[in-house]
Amino acid sequence: NGVPIADEDLGRITELVLKAAQDMTDPATEFELMTAVAMVYFQEQNCGIVVLEVGLGGRLDSTNIIPSPEVAVITNLGLEHTDQLGDTIPLIAKEKAGIIKPGCRCVLYHQSREAEEVVEAVCREQNVELTITDTDSLQVLEAGPQGHRFLYRGREYRIPMVGAYQVRNASTAIEVVEALRRGGWDISEEALQQGLAGAVWPGRMELAHKNPDLIIDGGHNPQCMEAIAQSLPQLYPGKKIHFLVGVMGDKDYGDMMDKLLPMAHSFVTLTPDSPRALSAEDLAAFLEGKGAKATPCQSVEEGLNTVLAQSGPNDVICACGSLYMVGELRHLLGLC
Repeated sequence: NGVPIADEDLGRITELVLKAAQDMTDPATEFELMTAVAMVYFQEQNCGIVVLEVGLGGRLDSTNIIPSPEVAVITNLGLEHTDQLGDTIPLIAKEKAGIIKPGCRCVLYHQSREAEEVVEAVCREQNVELTITDTDSLQVLEAGPQGHRFLYRGREYRIPMVGAYQVRNASTAIEVVEALRRGGWDISEEALQQGLAGAVWPGRMELAHKNPDLIIDGGHNPQCMEAIAQSLPQLYPGKKIHFLVGVMGDKDYGDMMDKLLPMAHSFVTLTPDSPRALSAEDLAAFLEGKGAKATPCQSVEEGLNTVLAQSGPNDVICACGSLYMVGELRHLLGLC
């Protein structure tokens, strides 16, 4: 219900889980231990329903220990974690579809036909009802830095989040509520409207500063950058963007930057706080090789001050490329 677990409960349950796990011949990973802690806490709290997000993939993820869920939800798939999940969309879709089990319902974000065919086949095998979001019935009525007003299946909704993809995400959430209703859950239309209108997603196309406008987004792969590249021109038509970026060296950062370059005024580069990070200097050199203006900085604070100094009050800044960087940036801006 929006209340974080208390420190004393977290400590107590962690000790319980560690004691249970200490003699395992195949030692549990940190994520597996955290999942077990969460499961114990959910049971203690006698939760009516839990929104449980997988860590990696689905089929072999530790969260998939649960029996049949009320609704299995699969959002937009991209080529990520290919060394573990497979290097094609159908292979990744197969792993994601591992959360579908007999007795549940499935909601799928409308996407590539090759991904949809995999999920459809699994639903047929498991005799599971499948709903794919209906993009033809989705109509945006208003869009701007304050959010969206839109129609979906003839009903009007509002969300405070920006980014064109958020409306499609919202349609997925609406279909999940409809699936829960068909399963006997009493969720009023008023509750659905209020839930969407109050939804927030820190670090995802988040307007974090004004004059100049600073949008921060944790997008860290080509698919996310494509979403940013679609959303910024809608929010700020005709504007060239000052980018504050840091990336992981094991990501396809070339493709990521290619999606930003056409709308870029300049770049300030950072080294995210991760052993996998690409250095600010290497990223700046790569961008300069593409003909862009790029300034490397040694810290997120220095990068923020630099990009603000380079920008006028009517300019637009977008910070993106790494969740590590966005987390520190939100802290510096007093947002967490």
